[in-house]
Amino acid sequence: MTQLPSLAPLTAEAFAPYGSVIAHEGSARRHPVRLEHGDAARPGTVASWVSRIGAPLAPGATVTAFERHPHSDQAFVPLSGQRYLVLVCDGGPDDRPDPATARAFLAGPGQGVVYRRNTWHAGMQVFDAPAEFFVQMKRVAEGADDEFVDIAAPLSIPFPEEAPA
Repeated sequence: MTQLPSLAPLTAEAFAPYGSVIAHEGSARRHPVRLEHGDAARPGTVASWVSRIGAPLAPGATVTAFERHPHSDQAFVPLSGQRYLVLVCDGGPDDRPDPATARAFLAGPGQGVVYRRNTWHAGMQVFDAPAEFFVQMKRVAEGADDEFVDIAAPLSIPFPEEAPA
């Protein structure tokens, strides 16, 4: 088992290689959010749903797989204000997730994420539950939108030091 480094705060700058942070910045009434739905010429439908996560991560929890979406960005917008794990990694020379490059972020209340198309990421997991997320991405074909890959050794998830939000 590999221990991930401590959780880094989720900031736009730190997360930029993997996507964007959804949060209001500045004093303007609106803050634009960019979501790419892949190749406009490829048929597909923008799909939106609400996911509910009933149980929080427990100390000692691990990640054993990563996922990516080859045809679209994927957005997660928290609806219930809990802290959650954002875990990403680069692809290796074999185009599979490279756990050695994993980065763990602590997303706080008021922060969503847009995973860039083809970004390896762990499934949504929360430190405080129950939690609900609005999710959006483009669906092009049954079975073609999601790629899940098991990793050789589990990654141990770091936990936030502070008390639950």
